[in-house]
Amino acid sequence: MSCEGSEPEFVTAAASGPLRFELRMASDPRLLSVVRTTVSEFAAVWGFEDDQGPCIALAVAEAMSNVIRHAYKNRFDREIELSCQAHADCLEFTFFDRGEPADLTKICAQSLDESALGGRGTHLIRQIMDEVCYERVSGGNRLRLKKYFPGARSEA
Repeated sequence: MSCEGSEPEFVTAAASGPLRFELRMASDPRLLSVVRTTVSEFAAVWGFEDDQGPCIALAVAEAMSNVIRHAYKNRFDREIELSCQAHADCLEFTFFDRGEPADLTKICAQSLDESALGGRGTHLIRQIMDEVCYERVSGGNRLRLKKYFPGARSEA
C-alpha cells in the first residue's frame, strides 16, 4: 500500500458544514509546535489565505504559552483543553485550564516601546485575532479567540 497520491475524495470536497475538534494536552511547551502546525492547517482547510494561517497559529500558540507560564506557573504536568471550531464566518479557539486566574491589571500592561523582551504576547494575540475574551468560570479559566474571514463582519 502506497501513501502517495491524491487525498480521498471526502478530504478534498468543499467545506459544507461546521467543523470542530478538541485537544486535551499536557501543559508541556514541547506541544506548542504541534498546536501551531495543527491550527495553521485547520485555518488553511477552512479557507484562510496562506499567510493568515501561520499568524492565527502564532496567536493560539502564544495563548497556550501564557496558560503554561502564568496560569500553571510553568508546571508541565497540568491539563489544557483546546476546542477548535470553524463557523461560516470565522474560526474560534477556546482554551480551558484549571490554573491561577489571570491578573487583568497586567494583561497588555507593558508598553510596546519598552526594551524588555517579554510581556508582548497579549498585544500580539489582540493584534492578530478579531475577538479576545477571557473569563474566570467555575473551576478554571476560559479564553476565547476568534478570527473572522476578511469582510465577514463590519468594523464598528
